[in-house]
Amino acid sequence: MRETKSVFTFDEPIERLWSGVTVYEVLVHWLADEVRGRPKVGGDFSWTWKLGLEGDFTTHGIYKKIEPLKELVMEWKDHPADPTGAIYLQLLFESKGPDLSQLTIVNGGFPDGEGSDVWIEGAKEAWDGQAVHLKDFLKQNPDITKFFKKS
Repeated sequence: MRETKSVFTFDEPIERLWSGVTVYEVLVHWLADEVRGRPKVGGDFSWTWKLGLEGDFTTHGIYKKIEPLKELVMEWKDHPADPTGAIYLQLLFESKGPDLSQLTIVNGGFPDGEGSDVWIEGAKEAWDGQAVHLKDFLKQNPDITKFFKKS
């Protein structure tokens, strides 16, 4: 199986970075147009992008591992590269100081062989771009708690 891996540094405390990636009311501001499913092991998630004339694209998966402030692992149920559920996203969080964090994004489980080259290249480009969106969002929104759903 093959994977892509990228490491990003954020000028943010680890708690803020974690919330930016795990609070679904925040995800709609930098990741996808519609996000469903709160992180809990065994719980489902879905992300939808509204692509204009091309219509909507929705992907579904399951949360496999959650270690607060350290690791989040998800598996796709319907990834076009391998709909059997082998494609995963692993996010590793590491505090580097009071206002400095590192996020490692590993997207893997892609089948061996040239046929998955396009998927791996696309995944790397997409997640690298999403990390930039996340950095920009956090920088522009010093108080992301305003997006949290009030219970």
